[in-house]
Amino acid sequence: MDVSDLADFNPWWKDPSSIHSDLKMAEYERSKVKWLPRLRKYIDLSGDRIYTLRGPRQVGKTTQLKLIIRELIEDHSVDPMAILYFTCDTFSRPNDIVDTVRAYLAFSSGLPKGARSYIFIDEVSAVEGWSGAVKLLADTGELRGKALVLTGSHSLDIKHSAERLPGRRGTGGGPLDKILLPMKFSEYVFALRPDLAKPLATFHNQGREERFAMFRKLFEGEIDDAIRTELMLYSKELRHVLDAYMLTGGIVRAIEENERRSRISSDTYELYLNAVMGDLARWRYHDSTAKRILRSIVEKMTTRVSSNGIAEENGIGSHNMVSSYLDALENSFVLNVFYQVALDDRLPSYREDSKKVYVTDPFIYHALRGWVKGDADYYRSARDAVMDKVERSRIVEMVVGDHLIRCSYGMTLSDLFSHHEHVFHHRSKRSDREVDFVLRDGKALLPVEVKYQGSVSAGDLRNLYPLGHGVVVTGKEMWAHRTYSALPAEFFLMLI
Repeated sequence: MDVSDLADFNPWWKDPSSIHSDLKMAEYERSKVKWLPRLRKYIDLSGDRIYTLRGPRQVGKTTQLKLIIRELIEDHSVDPMAILYFTCDTFSRPNDIVDTVRAYLAFSSGLPKGARSYIFIDEVSAVEGWSGAVKLLADTGELRGKALVLTGSHSLDIKHSAERLPGRRGTGGGPLDKILLPMKFSEYVFALRPDLAKPLATFHNQGREERFAMFRKLFEGEIDDAIRTELMLYSKELRHVLDAYMLTGGIVRAIEENERRSRISSDTYELYLNAVMGDLARWRYHDSTAKRILRSIVEKMTTRVSSNGIAEENGIGSHNMVSSYLDALENSFVLNVFYQVALDDRLPSYREDSKKVYVTDPFIYHALRGWVKGDADYYRSARDAVMDKVERSRIVEMVVGDHLIRCSYGMTLSDLFSHHEHVFHHRSKRSDREVDFVLRDGKALLPVEVKYQGSVSAGDLRNLYPLGHGVVVTGKEMWAHRTYSALPAEFFLMLI
């Protein structure tokens, strides 16, 4: 990519105000739902650091990069020429990245000596072996005085490739590997209902540690006063927002469409599906095989599955092939896999029949469900699913599992984090009783059972007894009994 092409990607070099007419920025300003993820404040570009920002397709990674760029431009101490953005979607070789950065460095050589530069490389995972390009630039000293942010949609590639840059990514400012996931429920509440920010000030303004303190109390049979007062007063409003969340998930485009038009177009579902299948094809996976596997996952979600069973029922030659597809789909942020916990060492059991597989987000679930079932109208199918009692319960369980992963990451904050070692399910050997999720918090195990139904009694605690405490996520009920708590789903999700 030569300088004239780069100038098209970076119009602020000619006119700093052009950032406001950028397609992503214009779309953001027009949107009814303006989302500023909390992770932005944990990206510190004041030093020589290489951040990775990974997350699913259509989640808004490019928009977040452009928001950071706008912030830098509006800080008049930063020369717009010191900001480089480009995407790797059309690149085929690692050298394309090297050549592009070097072309920029030669072009911007007139910047004042010692001025910091900011380089944003979008969809770097589209280039196989991209870490070699970054390593070369770092080793030749060409990244000195520069902060980099690299995005990608494939978790395994971004994470493992970044690990090939030891000692070259800078230090300080917390973990360097950031994950931008679809909007979680608490963010969704305040994005759609900003009028609730003031009456729910405790939950809108509290920090990570305050939320986790409330969360941990539940496993001691204590329900915080803020839950009993603030959340209870607005329970109807929160339940209404949860209804919408189960339809749109946390994908901004889907949320925006639903808010403006009271439906989501089939084009939006298929845009997501085509992006995911395109990524799989790039990694030499076939969409026809993925479709068969995903049909089994959608049908069996919330129950234990095995790769052998999926292979047999779909006529796939090898369970190893199924496992490979499941890994690829999990690393593309499509699926969450939970293994059974071994209580003696608090580690996952990787036995073939010990896993449960969920889709990561309600919108993604509806897109996949419509695709594998051949539904012509994705939105109608999604709306019917949310209104169906059994499907609705499955979706809530899926959302709880995904939020527990986010909670666990917040408690751990490590570039080496793997949710497989922190969030599990449990099955008692003696009684075959199962607990939907178990979160490891240091040496403690925090069990969560989802009973999304109108009435929940002490008898519904049976599955939790082997672990001595726990939380039941309910449809409406809230109570505490000894070391157990029951909490409506919308209240529970607000704590994460």
